[in-house]
Amino acid sequence: VLFVVQDSDGDGVNDDEDNCSQAANANQRDSNGDGFGNVCDADLNNDGIVNQADAGLFRSAFGSTNADADFNGDGSVNQLDAVIFRARLGKAPG
Repeated sequence: VLFVVQDSDGDGVNDDEDNCSQAANANQRDSNGDGFGNVCDADLNNDGIVNQADAGLFRSAFGSTNADADFNGDGSVNQLDAVIFRARLGKAPG
């Protein structure tokens, strides 16, 4: 029997251990500890869906160093994070 290890996003972390298997995040950063990597977790209020409530929280965090809203992990909440937020809008984290 051949066992194939899969890494769908090519970040060096196998899917079965990856907290965000559809977006590369080799560091597996999960600042709020909810099991979803920041790069695929724009659900800032942790209600299971990225929606307008999260948009308000994101707007409030824009320009800050808020680790939860810093989706790409560059140290500040900026336009790059806004692009990630828009891509996640209407989706569940993960």
